[in-house]
Amino acid sequence: MTAAFDGIRILDFTQLEQGPSGTQVLADFGAEVVKIERIDVGEIGRGQFPTIDGYSPHWSATNRNKKSLSIDLKSDRGRELVLELAKDADIVASNFRPGVMDRLGLGWDALSAVNPRIIVAYASGYGQDGPYAYRRGQDLAAQAISGLMALTGSADSGPTPSGTFMIDYVASMQFAQGMMIALSARERTGRGQVVDSCLLNAAVATHLQEGTTFLNTGQTFPRPPAGVAHAHNTALYGQYETADGRWLALIGEFYITEPWKRTARALRMPDEVRDDPRFQDTAGLREHLVETRDHVAAGMKALSFDEAMERFEAEDVLVAPVNEYAEVFADEQILHNDMVLTAEVPGIGEMKFVGIPVRLSDTPGTLRSTPPTVGQHNDELLRALGYDDAALRELKDSGVVGSESDREGAGGAASW
Repeated sequence: MTAAFDGIRILDFTQLEQGPSGTQVLADFGAEVVKIERIDVGEIGRGQFPTIDGYSPHWSATNRNKKSLSIDLKSDRGRELVLELAKDADIVASNFRPGVMDRLGLGWDALSAVNPRIIVAYASGYGQDGPYAYRRGQDLAAQAISGLMALTGSADSGPTPSGTFMIDYVASMQFAQGMMIALSARERTGRGQVVDSCLLNAAVATHLQEGTTFLNTGQTFPRPPAGVAHAHNTALYGQYETADGRWLALIGEFYITEPWKRTARALRMPDEVRDDPRFQDTAGLREHLVETRDHVAAGMKALSFDEAMERFEAEDVLVAPVNEYAEVFADEQILHNDMVLTAEVPGIGEMKFVGIPVRLSDTPGTLRSTPPTVGQHNDELLRALGYDDAALRELKDSGVVGSESDREGAGGAASW
């Protein structure tokens, strides 16, 4: 089966989540992604806890379907090897601070000189230039500066970050998108170019609807009362606890007629509350947000989770369980969608991975190889450049490339 990115080679200098998640997208769909790593220790993300015999599941989540070349980039010969690889590469990807790749002699000028078709893809905190360019970038900082954190949470909680490194992931998808767009453009122009994606832009783009509304009307979106999910919505859009301690997300103000009456009937509210004229339209529900929130919360608290699910479904009001992890990865739809993959990691055993979220009917993504040990593919990649056994031995003995696989083959521990 032909994969979507068969024949595409990426030299991948990225670390942690923002960069590796982006290059993994192309790897999942067939690209040859070669991690360029430090000898013995690899990229910084490999050390993320917890570990299993030195293997980090956290790190492994973003590094399947990749190869590893361990090399000393501080040496002239190491840089020359990368430039040699770049002659036949399509993309060089990195997420260091701006200027680092140039200082290594591996920026746009050097790479495009050896390969005019090369795409140089940068992921960063704030972009390659501008007043913040050289600041340290991080997910939480991007959530804060972008306004996303101020939108999130309740009036009582104060600004609230996402429960995961959401902007790292969103930015990684934009990083992947940028690389794919550049590949498509090259088909028409024959030229490579620079891709510049960053955490801050990704975070701003997550609330583009609210942002556009503010820019044109001045409307702001203060955090709503606790339990209500968004300042733009009513008490029929939020999360509520049931009598047995489970939580439900209520999406009751969309897609149906008489949303308040349907919700009130599901919760067995008194007739005078159900029919209260103040609550029959969106304007009234917003005006009486706290009062209606309290009615819904009390009604939910009087029902078990199963009772609430059954009653809302009978009224055709959309609800969803707020799943904890044990429930997430046992969910029948999530399993049906192949969002849990299983593979054997050599020396570690059977491991599970979060699956590939996008399906293609003709060129689907696949889990072809588990994440590599540091330097696992040194011999394979350098032999393809024409290096014979003697030349490989000399490179290893001089410390230009790593000997991790040789040590492992002789009985040493794997370099995770």
